[in-house]
Amino acid sequence: MKCIFQQALFLTAVLLSACSAGKLDYARSIEGIARGIEELKGEYPQLEDFSAAENLKAEEYKISYGYHTHEPEGRGGWASAVPNPDDDGVWFYIDFHSPDSTAQIHTQPAGFPYCIGGMKLSFLSLEGAKTKPLAGAIWEILRKHGVVKCEF
Repeated sequence: MKCIFQQALFLTAVLLSACSAGKLDYARSIEGIARGIEELKGEYPQLEDFSAAENLKAEEYKISYGYHTHEPEGRGGWASAVPNPDDDGVWFYIDFHSPDSTAQIHTQPAGFPYCIGGMKLSFLSLEGAKTKPLAGAIWEILRKHGVVKCEF
């Protein structure tokens, strides 16, 4: 029982330090997320071309990736402004940004109130009809790196 209590205290300390605004190394966090996604390549064929080195912009806290995509076909909303996946494809976008951002990509109703430290998270994803669903695995990686529901 003592061991479980000590592990719980350790995890609490890790989570509190990871979520403290101003103390989090956002570039390192987004790099860890990109590496985590890259590790999924063997399980998800649509990640065949994903590379943390190529799909990550650490200084902008941004990851963007598309595989077997095409131009949008006249739908409305945010999906009409991004590459749409073929049946075997995927497109996703992840970033950390200021809670005050008014950039169009940060004001989408598809967004959820999730944060990392003092920044908000954007995670938008489109998956082809015949691909193994990937978004859940990405959410697990995001949570592992400190993404939580926003408190502000």
